[in-house]
Amino acid sequence: MVGMQEDAELDYAKMKDFLSFYAERYLKADGLAPDKQPITCLEALEKKSMKLASNGLRQAIHDCVEMSLHFDHAEVEKLDSQLRSRGIVTLSELRRRYSKSYAKIMKRSQIKSETEYYLVRNVLHDPTEKSPEERKLLERLISDYEAA
Repeated sequence: MVGMQEDAELDYAKMKDFLSFYAERYLKADGLAPDKQPITCLEALEKKSMKLASNGLRQAIHDCVEMSLHFDHAEVEKLDSQLRSRGIVTLSELRRRYSKSYAKIMKRSQIKSETEYYLVRNVLHDPTEKSPEERKLLERLISDYEAA
């Protein structure tokens, strides 16, 4: 049980690092009061309840993933590279974990648009560990889309 709690705490810290990095660059919070900034709000939740903070962080990450779906391939690669160089979980990995779009693609086993193509391609080329089955499916989806 202790190992699982340590994993959860490590995962939480990695996700918080991502939110901090992403918020500084992409969330237009300039006009927000200091106590309304995303990380400040999260830290206030941490003092009340780590369960609430964890749920809030998960929702914030989900929102970041959904907001980033319009990013072009080059932007995602640049962001992933910046995150990776700082030891922070990449956007591509978070898209794999949290994106409704990614889940739909995997469920239907077909890429239907260029946007979906780049989402799958970024996930495949992100060095985060994937099962051999997932990697094989991603490669097939890309190959099928490119052949169409």
